[in-house]
Amino acid sequence: MTYQFAVSPDVHARDLSNWFILNTWLQRITSESFHATLYGDFQELHQAIATNSIDLIYANAADTAVLVRDKGFTPIVRAKGVADEATVVAAADSPIHSLDDMSTALTVAATDAPDVERICRILLEPADLDWGAIQLVRKSNYVLVAKSLISKESEAGFFLKAAFDELSDITKKMLRPVISSKIYVVGHSLLGSPAIAHLRGSILTGLLRMSDLELAAGLGAPNGWESMSIDDADFLIDLMDTLAS
Repeated sequence: MTYQFAVSPDVHARDLSNWFILNTWLQRITSESFHATLYGDFQELHQAIATNSIDLIYANAADTAVLVRDKGFTPIVRAKGVADEATVVAAADSPIHSLDDMSTALTVAATDAPDVERICRILLEPADLDWGAIQLVRKSNYVLVAKSLISKESEAGFFLKAAFDELSDITKKMLRPVISSKIYVVGHSLLGSPAIAHLRGSILTGLLRMSDLELAAGLGAPNGWESMSIDDADFLIDLMDTLAS
């Protein structure tokens, strides 16, 4: 049997090949077969979740809520000392320098990452921009969000801060961060389905003992991994519910 290992489209990774290296590593420590899929957008990922086609997943906070509550997934680890912050960005030559420069309606380029959108919408509330005042222009990745700002298709963009930081220097020079979150506790989690409950212990132990620090950093965990309990997951889920309300 081959277990399906899914990686969220918004992962923080310097080199996507690291996830395939991790897939091989998982096979070695569990003596089981895994197949890694790096999803290109959330529509594909959510379809796979809905059809129970995933056994192990590195998921963002919003998807963690669905997976734990509705699909019976169990948290395994999260990156130690790493949080998923979000940032609202404008073009460098835009008249928008702060929230005070925003009008009562705004065209915003964004991916379909629900956690980033929720956080960025909250960041914009002091500018009297409620949910109905924001017109979203959906893009499949953050590079296209950046291009939408540079081309003046959109006035602002919603970014996972780590994704913005990883844009090329040339691209970042044409953009300006306006406001960023400082929540500190929202992050991605490695979750296992009930089908691999018997493998949780070996995966957890292996990741906590991971000696390849370069690989860990390439996966967005420069400080290594820490165990994640169901109580940790419940806290994260309650926080996402609060952000959505």
